[in-house]
Amino acid sequence: MAIKRPTKSRGTPSRKPVASVAVRHVDVRPKQQLVPGTRYIGWLCKNRSCGALIAIVIPPEGSKVTVPAADDQLTAIRCPHCGDEDLYRWSARSELDYSPKGPGT
Repeated sequence: MAIKRPTKSRGTPSRKPVASVAVRHVDVRPKQQLVPGTRYIGWLCKNRSCGALIAIVIPPEGSKVTVPAADDQLTAIRCPHCGDEDLYRWSARSELDYSPKGPGT
């Protein structure tokens, strides 16, 4: 005599639901506006072949744009140099010198 088993699994799901993360949009300076040797606030591209500076546009004083309350908020950024998009932590930004990467450097 064969034991009948239900066709649906009764175990726990293998994937747990992930809480949605609020992703913030940030204006990024195009590479044509970056001047070599100047310091900008931003991140280094996570793409290993690129690694160039992704500089953010600082809003002018008195504007209605607010800085995020949580320092570990994620920011979706597309690199102006290689076009690769990744998530960056807002608290990981720093002031970095821009040096262009190219055949002449």
